[in-house]
Amino acid sequence: MGIATAEKQQILQTIRQAGVVGSGGAGFPAYKKLDATVEHVIANGAECEPLLQKDRESMLQRKDDFFRGLGILRDLTDASTVTVAVKKKNEDVIDGFQSDLDANNFENLVYPDVYPAGDEYILVYEISGRLIPPGGIPLNVGCVVNNVETIINVSRAMDGQPVTDKFVTVCGAVRNPLTTVVPIGTPISECIELAGGMTTDDPFILTGGIMMGGTTTDLSLPVAKNMGGIIVLPWDHYLAQRKGQSQETYTRIGHGQCDQCSLCTELCPRYIMGYPIEPHKVMRTLLMTGEAKERGSLWAQYCCECNVCSFIACPETLDPKNICVDAKAVLRENKLGRTEDELEVLFRDPHPARKGREIPIPTLITRLGLTPYNKKAPFVTTDNWRPEKVTVPLNSHIGAPAQPTVSVGATVRVGDVIGTVEESQLGCPAHASIDGKVTAINDNKIEITP
Repeated sequence: MGIATAEKQQILQTIRQAGVVGSGGAGFPAYKKLDATVEHVIANGAECEPLLQKDRESMLQRKDDFFRGLGILRDLTDASTVTVAVKKKNEDVIDGFQSDLDANNFENLVYPDVYPAGDEYILVYEISGRLIPPGGIPLNVGCVVNNVETIINVSRAMDGQPVTDKFVTVCGAVRNPLTTVVPIGTPISECIELAGGMTTDDPFILTGGIMMGGTTTDLSLPVAKNMGGIIVLPWDHYLAQRKGQSQETYTRIGHGQCDQCSLCTELCPRYIMGYPIEPHKVMRTLLMTGEAKERGSLWAQYCCECNVCSFIACPETLDPKNICVDAKAVLRENKLGRTEDELEVLFRDPHPARKGREIPIPTLITRLGLTPYNKKAPFVTTDNWRPEKVTVPLNSHIGAPAQPTVSVGATVRVGDVIGTVEESQLGCPAHASIDGKVTAINDNKIEITP
């Protein structure tokens, strides 16, 4: 049963003021996503990327908040169906939750251990039977998809608890892989120390995930609201070499080596869902200029950047994903895109062999040389631990970055607002994640030292 408009707006404002944003990806502000009426609410606990376990642990460690948050989302959106989606590897979580699911009339989806199972386009189709239109969002087909940790934070917001901490898995070349909760803004280096330190002297860090996460060698980089993983690899690892390639390098190699085998397209998750994305045609644009290059770049428009083409499909270890990313930049620069008439012709039903072309996680782990790092990352509490300092990002969400509301030298406590976004703008406030003194403000970050 839905709630009155005035009450709904008050709840959405509470969620905004608590700084709740998407915890599993781009960091889209939750209040904006939930200001809708839909048929389906989908809790994304699929944990798409290999090695990560933060979604599993967030559901287990904050179960009450998770189920309360699901109820809040159902009431806000007037949804008739609420579904918790996990992969087969976490089916035991669903088994343990079954009585709570039944009591709340919630449903569940246990998807095979394949990549990219957490893609919201796939989850929406599997649960609702509807295809999100090319370039669209779940709302276009009556669905809202939220990461499970985001749902937990919605519940906590209703108790006046802003987002000040983050579930994160620390794994890879570390002594004791773990999943834990750290204050927002904790340096990566201190997270790695919680995992017993590195086992390599020359680290390459993946932030977020193996396939779609960012990369850094800066150990002072802070944990943001949307960072779910810190994966340490040695610089001589295959993935470090691939992800560390410059644009000039992967473009030059692709220009000379692509033989148009089309395997990148045949295994593309969005292509086999029926979307007009064909990476092998985008690779052709490396030999083109002008209008021909722009026309060929259109085949990159709906790339979701999952890296299946680059890390799994291509027999020449070329980089169609990054070529697609560059092509999309060409489209944006020239304000180009498919017309509605073109999409009507090109947008198809899912490929009949779709299920047979999904990538098993064990295959992914083996192909990417991750077997030595495929270990449990159990939950470890850090209740009595605090970092030496935090650097709270003001721009870890889609929309306008928060503007500082404190000055250097100010004393703050956990949960205090330290940055705000104007009501007319998309965005959320930032909050102090530890007690301490503001010691620096720069580069969209506020440093707090105990």
